[in-house]
Amino acid sequence: MSVNAPPSPWWYRNRGLLIGAIYGCGFFFGYLQFGDAHAVPAAVAWGMRGGAWGVYSLFWAGVQLGLLGWLARYFGTAYLHGDVVFAADVQRDRLIVAGPFRYTRNPLYLGNDLLALGIGLYAPPLGFAIIALGNIVFGIMLAREENRQLLARYGAEYAAYCKAVPAFLPRLMPAKFAAGAAVTPSWRNAFRSESWALAFALAPAPIALAGTRGTMASAIIWFGALGLFIAISHISRAKRSPMPR
Repeated sequence: MSVNAPPSPWWYRNRGLLIGAIYGCGFFFGYLQFGDAHAVPAAVAWGMRGGAWGVYSLFWAGVQLGLLGWLARYFGTAYLHGDVVFAADVQRDRLIVAGPFRYTRNPLYLGNDLLALGIGLYAPPLGFAIIALGNIVFGIMLAREENRQLLARYGAEYAAYCKAVPAFLPRLMPAKFAAGAAVTPSWRNAFRSESWALAFALAPAPIALAGTRGTMASAIIWFGALGLFIAISHISRAKRSPMPR
């Protein structure tokens, strides 16, 4: 980050915590349902119209959406590197326009949205709305803050990139945009940095396989994913922070 760049807003610096809070609110208020003790996951509420197969299909659709979200984050992190992804402030020391960034400017936030859609199917319909819409709206806020700072740093170069590449929904073909830093993707670092997202995406699988009998296993995997996220975020931020003098 540029030496003279001001710190990012508090909500950007604490984005992981706030995204977690969106999920927490979604499951809490979804199952609370204002006193309704019979709240069921959105996959059940919407899938029962198609019988058992409909419910089964939506449960597995949630897992598949989560895995797509992880893949989007994995490819994006391979080009950005984990310490940049988890840095507290917007990183402006180089402009990445390679790999998935030739299709969408925000592959990681797109991944977050896909994860939210997938995991949200395991919350009641109200919870699904909170999780999905909350992640989409907050992702737009985060992307706009990054756009603001990158535009201030790179000016016309970044403006041209924005015209060539959409903010979220990917292009069908990669944009031919030669500017920006040359990047060699680090697949091993990306897998390590996004291992939490893979665990998060796979956590609902026991429920999809065994119904309510898989709830405990899913909860354990979810808590494991949370622990991984906290550890990876802490380590990555420590690496990115300047050493004290």
